[in-house]
Amino acid sequence: MKTTSLPPFPEAIEKWWWQQTSTKWPDSSEEKLLNSIRKEIVEQSDRFNKTRSFESSSYGARDLSILSYGNFFFPRTWQSMVYALTEAYSFRGWKIPNKGPLRILDIGSGSGASGLACLFLLRMWMIENPISLEGWDYSSKSLGTLKSLHRACGNLWPNSKVITKRKDLRYAFGKENSFQFDLVLMSFSMNEILEKEENEQKLAWLNQVTQYLKPNGFLIILEPAESQTCNNLQENARILTEEESRLYQHGPYFNNLPCPLIANKSKYYSHEVRHLFPTQTMRNINVPLRLETREIKFGMSILGKPKALPLPGTHSPCRLVSPIKKSKGVIFFVGIGADGQEYRYECQRRNLTKEDTNDLLSLERGDILEIVSGESGKDKNRIRISSTTEVRVLFAPRTTAGTS
Repeated sequence: MKTTSLPPFPEAIEKWWWQQTSTKWPDSSEEKLLNSIRKEIVEQSDRFNKTRSFESSSYGARDLSILSYGNFFFPRTWQSMVYALTEAYSFRGWKIPNKGPLRILDIGSGSGASGLACLFLLRMWMIENPISLEGWDYSSKSLGTLKSLHRACGNLWPNSKVITKRKDLRYAFGKENSFQFDLVLMSFSMNEILEKEENEQKLAWLNQVTQYLKPNGFLIILEPAESQTCNNLQENARILTEEESRLYQHGPYFNNLPCPLIANKSKYYSHEVRHLFPTQTMRNINVPLRLETREIKFGMSILGKPKALPLPGTHSPCRLVSPIKKSKGVIFFVGIGADGQEYRYECQRRNLTKEDTNDLLSLERGDILEIVSGESGKDKNRIRISSTTEVRVLFAPRTTAGTS
């Protein structure tokens, strides 16, 4: 099946993070450094997944915290944004300005994984506009790290500049930057910034964020792949676009339609599951930890000021929202169609060659397919596919192995 090839995580950045670590503690052996990082990684994982503690004193204030994140989590966040930006640019119609600078705002930027991933990817796509990346965060140490990394690896993003602002992002923003950004990013930051806020306050805050978009601007929001967090993200996107006449849902689904999984009380929830090639440093750190490092999971919403691209159809095209499964003589998956409804798609295994089977099993949650001539029976939301020739890939991003 035809896929969209994405560049691997740059080796120069992996080396830079480890060099910063070994320079910070020059008298420590490699194994001692790895053990210190492992302990911090476990604490950071607990902070994100269990204690939900995001105080400035516990994150982004200590060198060990920032460097541990950089060596282990930074490539994961980077690659998540690569997937999201690729969809916005190659499938959802986000347009680069015809001339002049391209301006990106990263809210809750930390040390810059998402913003710098965008700079790198845009240059890989041969976008020639000057690019300005503005990073906002409460951690001055993280912002300093962002600027240092941008400066040290300047060949990865030529003709770009980074501006940083230390802000307490929980409170109202000023209007000095309204309508000035082509792209606004919030990468795993909204749930931290607004952890203790009620939903009404979250919506008001998000509405302020959308005011920073230019008339053709896009907002990409990534969140951890936890069911309630992802459901909240999709519900907030639905409410925002219903209440704001000049804001549209471009993704994850189609035709400005909201996620139906919440109303359906589906067993699935809206999130991506994508393959990841871990860096060698990640593998070294992970030896005794045995954390999942070969896939990334994240919730995603792509909002924009332009109208969403029209995609006619009912059950096709569709976006996968489930794993590919074998059951009772069929291979099946669940997807959301162009009409915003949830469908189950089935292929009879007896009709499939080994190559056909492998092609279907290689699909990932988040891939977008065209089903050329699927048929429904009494259950209109159950689509039977007679052959894999009826399945065409519209968007299936895949990261290449190796380093760049």
